[in-house]
Order: sequence, then structure tokens, then C-alpha cells
Amino acid sequence: MEVLLKDGKFLAEDYRTLRRRKFGKAVGDKIELHPVEAAYLLLKDMIEVRKDGRQIDFFELMDEACRDRNFIPLFLVYSDLRDRGKRVIVEDKFLYGDRLYFPVSERQKMSVSELYSILADKGEYILSVVDEESEITYYRVFEPSMRGKAEVSDRRISGFFAGDRVLSREVEIFKKFFYGSERDGLVALSVLEALYLQEKGYLEVNKELRDIARTIERNFEDRYGLYRDLKERGLVVKTGFKFGSDFRVYDEITDVSQLPHSKYLVSMVDRTTLPEISRAVRLANSVRKKMVFAFRKQKEWKYLALDRVKV
Repeated sequence: MEVLLKDGKFLAEDYRTLRRRKFGKAVGDKIELHPVEAAYLLLKDMIEVRKDGRQIDFFELMDEACRDRNFIPLFLVYSDLRDRGKRVIVEDKFLYGDRLYFPVSERQKMSVSELYSILADKGEYILSVVDEESEITYYRVFEPSMRGKAEVSDRRISGFFAGDRVLSREVEIFKKFFYGSERDGLVALSVLEALYLQEKGYLEVNKELRDIARTIERNFEDRYGLYRDLKERGLVVKTGFKFGSDFRVYDEITDVSQLPHSKYLVSMVDRTTLPEISRAVRLANSVRKKMVFAFRKQKEWKYLALDRVKV
């Protein structure tokens, strides 16, 4: 099948064959192919491309198309999906098919807020990351509910500030509500947990904790703001230190002796890199959790989840 390259457009006359297989778009009695489609068909020896009366090969086409830095990720993901039997079409920087795919290079700089903006505009999609060896990893990008059914402590307890945490003999705060950690009848509350309970009026302690927390808690205002937002959503929130995140989160705890797996790991982040996202998601998936990134947007906390998927 012959395709004519003229003024940057790939035009073919074989209307029925291409349209039946969902290639290109109709322009009068011809089909206009996207450069990605033309490259794929040329690589598969399904078309011949002519420009200025002569036939051009695949590498000549690529030389021209790669002036657009987004071309290679688009082409590689498109080819992978087509080879899997998925009929996808190219539109701007996205691929539309059974799902929406957003191809990017691993070197591309992205922010979590940018990924969230795409989600808000397009709905759930598949982030398709092409690494330096042209392997592709697919991530489902979605907005998690971040709602739980955890009970709220309804009794006043007393504690004693010691070093960088609060100690209490009130073991029920651990056993029933999973605040702090307990050993030998002594509960140790983190400064974030203690401050939250103090501000709610449930904890009497010998210090005013907010000023102290600013001196001992890194990124105090943001971390406490995130902690408080998660708590107000009815979630049980614990440190995520062992998993390299800010927090691990449970929907509900009914018995600490039969502790379930936490549902999410939550990291407070905006500007990051795709390799860092990949590491975080892989770690979360390896311990049967979903990775959630949290960021502020107009003073409101937003949450974005990524989960590695097969396509």
C-alpha cells in the first residue's frame, strides 16, 4: 500500500483496509495517518512511503518524526499495544483504546500535581513509562477514596512528654484505637499522634506540644497537616518509616492482636522523578499495599494512587 508524505502529512488511498483496522482518520476520500501509525505500518512492511517522488525507508521517517521529543515514547507504547492486539488511536500525547494511555520517557520530569491534573481532566488512565532500554512499565493512575471507618477516641487520657514523644499508662488508646505502640503497659505516642489528641481535647499532657513539635518534627506543618487530614477522613494513620514513606494507612482497626495489612502507603511529595515513583510503587506492591502520593492544591490535600498493572 502506498502512502504519500506531503507537507508533513501521511496520506493513503486504501480507505477500507486502514479504517477497518482503525488506522488514521478520514480526510475526504483519503486516510491521513499519524506519524506514529505510519512508522508502525512501515516497520511492519505494510506500507510504502513516498516523498517528492521517491521511496523513503523507516529510518528516514524516524529522523523526521523524532524532532518531536514525545514521538519515541508514543511510538514504542503504540507498537507494544498494537502487537498485543489492542486497537489504539493517537491523539495529541495520548493513546485511546480499551483504556487511556499516557506514554512518557523515564527521563521526563513530571510532578504528582501534573499527573493529577491529567486524571482530573481525562479520568483514570494508564501511565506508560518507557525506560532507557525501551522496556515499558504500565501504571494505573487513579484517585483513591481515602475514607475509613475507624472509631474516634472518646475518653480523656493523661500523658507525660519525654524527649520527643509522649508516654502514657492508658493502654486502651493503643489496644482499641491503635495510637502509639505498647510495651509492658506503657504506651508511647508519636508527637503527631499526641498533638492530634491534645488538640481534640482527649489528651492531658505536661507540655504544649505544637511549639515542641516544630523543633523535632521534620516539615512539621505539612506532615501534621497531612496526618490530620487523613485522621479526619476516618483512617488509622501510622508511621511509614519502615516502608520509606511518610505514613501507612488502615481503613479500620478492630483488634490490634489481629492487625490487618495496611491498605496504603502515603508519601507527601510533588516534584519527583519517574524512577523514584517506580521504586515507591514497586515497594508498596511488594508488601501488598497501594502507593499514594499526597500534595496540597489550594490549601486542600489531594491524593493520587499508582498501581503497577498488566495490559
